[in-house]
Amino acid sequence: MEDLSEEERLEALHRWWKTNKQSAFLGVLLGLAMVGAWNMWQNNRRGTVEQASNLYQQLLKASEARQTDPALKLSERLIEQYGSTSYAEYARLFLAKAKADKGDLAGAKQALEQALAKSHDDNLKALARLRLGRALLAGGETDVALKLIEPVTEQQTGKLAGLYEELKGDLYAAAKRPADARLAYGKAKELGENSPLLELKLNDLPGTAN
Repeated sequence: MEDLSEEERLEALHRWWKTNKQSAFLGVLLGLAMVGAWNMWQNNRRGTVEQASNLYQQLLKASEARQTDPALKLSERLIEQYGSTSYAEYARLFLAKAKADKGDLAGAKQALEQALAKSHDDNLKALARLRLGRALLAGGETDVALKLIEPVTEQQTGKLAGLYEELKGDLYAAAKRPADARLAYGKAKELGENSPLLELKLNDLPGTAN
């Protein structure tokens, strides 16, 4: 190329451009398309999160106002339309509560099972598991609830450790295991659960001196 004259170099460049201009143009176009697609994805993602956040705020207000039907519909909408967001994970807990309030215990259990299976938040999973255990107890499925709750460690329960022990006590009492129930209730008290209801449960156990 160094031996070519200026005119020959221009001619060679012209031939290269004529041969490769389409691929060069497509390369530039592809680069621009990739940048545009990334920006569009970022904007859509921000828009999706904002929409999910607004819907979640409506859900909170409906739940606080004890508006069961609106809370139910908002929860279902959040899960259906924004299932990839963290708001959908919390919406499953609200959905379970709304279904339980309407007497749909099977629907509540299903929502809690999904929350437990799909959540990436350990604290949320601990809460979902606790509520599922209570729902199973309410439905008379004591053995199933014990299999769910007994293997859980204090590390997994986090700040809910006392409530987990109280639930264990409830399950043992339902399973006619008063000694185990007493131990679980006692541990719940050690972990800070000192409600009058817990004291009543302890006093109601067979063999308790009043």
